[in-house]
Amino acid sequence: LYPVLQKAGDRTLLVSETALGTLADICEACGYGLVQHMISENADYLVNGISLSLRQAAHRPHAAQVLDTMLRHSDASLLPLVQDVIQDVLATLDQSYHNQACTFLGVLYSLMAALAQWFGSSCSEGHGQGPAAGRQSRAWAPAQQATSQEVERFFLDYIRQKQIAEGNLSDSGDEEADEAPPLGKAEPSSSAAEDAALPSHAQLAQAVMERCPHLLSDRSLRVRLQVLDVLELCVTVLHPHGNHLLPMAHRVWPALVTRLVNDDPLAVLRAFKVLCTLAQKCGDFLRQRFSKDVLPKLTGSLLSQAPASARAGPVYAHTLAFKLQLAVLQGLGSLCESLDMGE
Repeated sequence: LYPVLQKAGDRTLLVSETALGTLADICEACGYGLVQHMISENADYLVNGISLSLRQAAHRPHAAQVLDTMLRHSDASLLPLVQDVIQDVLATLDQSYHNQACTFLGVLYSLMAALAQWFGSSCSEGHGQGPAAGRQSRAWAPAQQATSQEVERFFLDYIRQKQIAEGNLSDSGDEEADEAPPLGKAEPSSSAAEDAALPSHAQLAQAVMERCPHLLSDRSLRVRLQVLDVLELCVTVLHPHGNHLLPMAHRVWPALVTRLVNDDPLAVLRAFKVLCTLAQKCGDFLRQRFSKDVLPKLTGSLLSQAPASARAGPVYAHTLAFKLQLAVLQGLGSLCESLDMGE
């Protein structure tokens, strides 16, 4: 099974398609209902092989191909089984990013794409609960808490007044009235504990995103493009957890700005797409940074390209400069709206 999964991750289309057909035949012959069930049932054997291969530099590309195929043809039940080997992949990437970054970035992209697909419902549920919504809910929280305390105090006072009227007043009433407010103070700590806890898939996304700023400065354009794709998926997976996403956005911002203002046009186009995703997920957290670091250079670039594009013929529509200009013009309005730049 291990060699067939390795060939299924091959870059040659004929080889990979033939290997996928072989996987389907093995699945049918062994009585598995689906390929993902076969992978899950044999995950311990596969993970052991991947871990052993990661220790040898010559076998690391093969291990990456196997893990990539497993992630692309499985479901969320596979995640607990491969968490340890993913940590091994991250550790290996830290040690050999200069010569094998492309190999491992392909695996990380498949991992983030799988997490976005497997846990997409939680990400969509958190779509309306971004930082701006979180601040709004926190702004309303004190009023709701005060209202509940007032209702509680009203009934406690009512009981106490009734006991006074009946002549049955005891010290317990005063104690209950004194003990009521501290009970209401325990709620924020429990909610803070929930915010601090991260599910396993979000922890993986955070660990991958921590490595993106360093890899964005790689000399290879191919590596930078891969990192930008991985970064966009990390933002999507971490979106429901704003308390962790915003610090990571702060860390990745300088490297992203460099790609936006001083890089190959293809990387600038990809970086602008990541910026739009960040703005959509982080809200006005990036407003001041965007206004200071990015917006002046974007507008300056558009103004400098305007005369050339005005005189250009139909061939200009097929150039990378046109695609970049079009992407900025189409995305700038929604970007400013996401950042709440009313002025």
